[in-house]
Amino acid sequence: MITIGILGGTGDLGNALAIHLCKYYEKILIGSRLKERAARVIDDLISRSAMGEDATRKLKEHLVPATNQEVAALSDIVIAAFPYEGALEAVKGLSPSFREGQLFISAIAPVAKRGGHFVNPEESNPLSIAQRLKGFLPRSTKVATAFQTVPAKAIYDKSSVDADVFVSSEDFETYQSVQQIVQRVGGLRALYAGGLEMSKQLEGLTALLLNIGSKNHMKNPTFKITSLRPA
Repeated sequence: MITIGILGGTGDLGNALAIHLCKYYEKILIGSRLKERAARVIDDLISRSAMGEDATRKLKEHLVPATNQEVAALSDIVIAAFPYEGALEAVKGLSPSFREGQLFISAIAPVAKRGGHFVNPEESNPLSIAQRLKGFLPRSTKVATAFQTVPAKAIYDKSSVDADVFVSSEDFETYQSVQQIVQRVGGLRALYAGGLEMSKQLEGLTALLLNIGSKNHMKNPTFKITSLRPA
């Protein structure tokens, strides 16, 4: 049985992913600093569910409240859905709890608003958030980035969306593991963007999308890649 844990799982993205992933995985740990907060969020998701009787039952059976420490210690797959501010320190503080052999997916997007524009405040740093997070994890942990370009509201409580998720990872095998998770969310397609060195470019796309949305009055802009000729 594969256990997926979501660090910062009480936020919008954590909620949105949990709603879909609980249909396919037996245990989804919703992490928070306080387990009581995670439990309240799960109760709220169940009470507001409009996904039908079977889906609501899976929410009740498969979503489990947890502390972030429990997520780090008990999960086979960890998704970091922390807000950007404080994310590095949060993962660093959890460092003793992680175990060998996990898959760690960073969905953290560095974004700040300055002078009416969204910017990537980490642009001058030579390393991405994901690359720095790797330094806090056991050496055998496989690290990838994903979900920076898909607004949580676009997938929250929806049966299907139509968007691409760009994934960077340490190797192609790790990408394939992430691909399986991404494509559990109906309508999401995973696209391999290359090694973890590409994660910096992917993290910067969130600010780009937010600017496009705000300047062009677009709601929840995302990416869908098309090819003019078959590959």
